[in-house]
Amino acid sequence: MSESQRATESSPLLSPDTPDVKETGAPNTEQIKLFSCVSVALSMMTGVGIFIFPNLVLQDVESGGASLLIWTTAGIIALLAGLCYSELSTALPGSGGELVYIQKVYGRAAANLFLLTSAFVKYPAITIIMTRTSFTYLLKCFTDFSLESSPYEFLLSLAGIFIVVTTCLMACCSTRLCTVAINALNFCKLLGILLILSFALYVGITAPDKAEIAGRFSLKNTTTHVPTLLISLFGAIASYEGWNSLNLVAGEVHNPQQTMPLAITIATCSAIVFYLSCNIAYLVVLPLNVMKSSTAVALDLGRIALGQCGTILLSICVVASCLATVLGLVLCNSRLLQRAARDGQIPEVFKLTLNRTATPILSVILHGLICSVFAMITSLEALTTIVIIVSWLFYSLCFTAQLVLRYRDKVKPSFRVAVLIPVLLIMFSVILMISPALTNVGKYRSSFFVTVILLAILTPISVLSTLPSLHRPDSPLVLTSNKLTRYVESSGSFS
Repeated sequence: MSESQRATESSPLLSPDTPDVKETGAPNTEQIKLFSCVSVALSMMTGVGIFIFPNLVLQDVESGGASLLIWTTAGIIALLAGLCYSELSTALPGSGGELVYIQKVYGRAAANLFLLTSAFVKYPAITIIMTRTSFTYLLKCFTDFSLESSPYEFLLSLAGIFIVVTTCLMACCSTRLCTVAINALNFCKLLGILLILSFALYVGITAPDKAEIAGRFSLKNTTTHVPTLLISLFGAIASYEGWNSLNLVAGEVHNPQQTMPLAITIATCSAIVFYLSCNIAYLVVLPLNVMKSSTAVALDLGRIALGQCGTILLSICVVASCLATVLGLVLCNSRLLQRAARDGQIPEVFKLTLNRTATPILSVILHGLICSVFAMITSLEALTTIVIIVSWLFYSLCFTAQLVLRYRDKVKPSFRVAVLIPVLLIMFSVILMISPALTNVGKYRSSFFVTVILLAILTPISVLSTLPSLHRPDSPLVLTSNKLTRYVESSGSFS
């Protein structure tokens, strides 16, 4: 570590006197223009959710027509939320996304909570959703193993830990190796989607009973239980995650007051068409009862359309897509944990990088340990509930910040949405977050209370990390953290 780094990072805790996150981006001669913005947002929104959640949505709403309405509704919500974020990007110009908005309006403690919740809850939970999905597809491809048995739950946890450890080892060896692998594996996602649409077209053309297929798209038997309908939105909304990705680089966007809203509109509408097309493909190929009971919906589509060959092809595509996401999360969350160490929310030692590879190897190991704990949660519905609650908690804070900036701080952004939009989104966020507690399904209710407990643990840590008394050089916490960091640095392998 250089002397300049030591001077700026000498305290293991974020000092209350440290300047706030910058609200203006540095000038950038290579600004991101409309086409690139659309590409970034669309690639983030069209992830592996289409291989994971369609059957869960159908299980909740009970009819094919209603499931398509749910996917459309989730897309419209993502579009409105993205437009609100477009206003925030012009009200507080610069890159950083939620971290900037939350810190500006609510202070450093709230920003710390956002950082810790993302690093210790949201991204590990998403990681285990991916490992669970990849192992399920792999297992179902070659065996008829019952997914309801206790051994399966144990295997899920074991496989999750194995995949996490393997990807963390790759990240420790070489960041470049990970990025090359991600690019190669992401090609399989595109291939899988093309196969799904091609198989559906083939079945639709050759099916002898087209009337029966058309009947799968009716609204008959749709549930009218409101909490269940809200729960059915979870998988669809989780699939659209990424509508806020442009705000992370908003400071580099060319003419943001025009580019941001236009890009998010084009990208989200394209994502809606994408998800509807894939869901229509599933409904064309799979009878409703088969799709509802499926635990690997893309695999079942391949089996019906092309037999064992289709099963293997789609399984490979889904597993590869999930592994690409897991690798990406290792890279991203380890850097987020490194940021948390620099900000003093976790021990300073986790900010150190391995000299040979310039990788924050200790943060990678910490990410692996956190994910291994989440691997004990084997329910896809529970993991999705945790992700939705922690995500929309901070989204709702950002929608509220939008109103605070507009009416309290008198900020005049160059792009504005109707005031009714953030108000409705705040109300929707609250209802969405409490809906698991209102349902009679145990796994949703229990995951709601688990999330509340996790937030209750992280909140005092976030507040305490801003207290001046913890930043004194003679503070036991500071002394212990410094001693541990210096000990690791003394090995000569870290800086």
